[in-house]
Amino acid sequence: MKKIIKIIRILFAVIFIIPYLVIVGGLAIIIGAIFRLLRADRIGDKIVDCILQTVVWWILFFLGSRVIVKGRENLPKRGTKYCLFPNHSSAIDIPAIYYTRRWPGMIAKKELYKIPLINGFLWLLHCVKIDRTSPRTALNAILTGVKQIESGIPMVIFAEGTRSKTGEIGSFKAGSFKMATKAKALVVPVAIKNTRYLFENAYRFGVVKVYIEILPPIDSASLSPEELIELPERVEKMVKDSYKALPNWP
Repeated sequence: MKKIIKIIRILFAVIFIIPYLVIVGGLAIIIGAIFRLLRADRIGDKIVDCILQTVVWWILFFLGSRVIVKGRENLPKRGTKYCLFPNHSSAIDIPAIYYTRRWPGMIAKKELYKIPLINGFLWLLHCVKIDRTSPRTALNAILTGVKQIESGIPMVIFAEGTRSKTGEIGSFKAGSFKMATKAKALVVPVAIKNTRYLFENAYRFGVVKVYIEILPPIDSASLSPEELIELPERVEKMVKDSYKALPNWP
């Protein structure tokens, strides 16, 4: 019965989401391309952000969620050097991050760039391609990300390294923080809860309350060498404590 409910929920979402994603998302890519050709990136990005915000709302709505964002005042001002560090337990964490009305880039595996439309979104969002089998491209990805952060484009980094298969938060990898610390950026911990019930564990009917809590930023530029070593553990603890305190569903 659980599998049947999941299939019904996902099919219902797909019927409404895919056409909107193709039409409105495609429009955003075209508009973004035109403004970048005109070298009016900032204006183009603002217009694209408004369009993509409707796409994110549409996706989360038809997946059956009600999103509650806490700590929005902790988001740094636009143009500030910062990185978001959320936990990662669901594919839906990505649109959930964008629901905060900020549009950070992210490290994206090279396979995603082979998918039509998705590759256009990755380009629009200033994502950085990485080949996980090549240490050289991993280093180049970090350096590219650092340049973007320094230019005022934030990045979102899933410090667990991969999506949790159980829903439990894994350990935050020290290497995931190199991009933020090299750029001397603000490190913003983020806790996301209940997104698995929209996709991976969509075994019940009902509106899922998804919580996103943005925690106080940590200025990596002001940390001592010892504090930089302890930074991954510190951020992990902040995210886990917040996640534990947020309400469960159902």
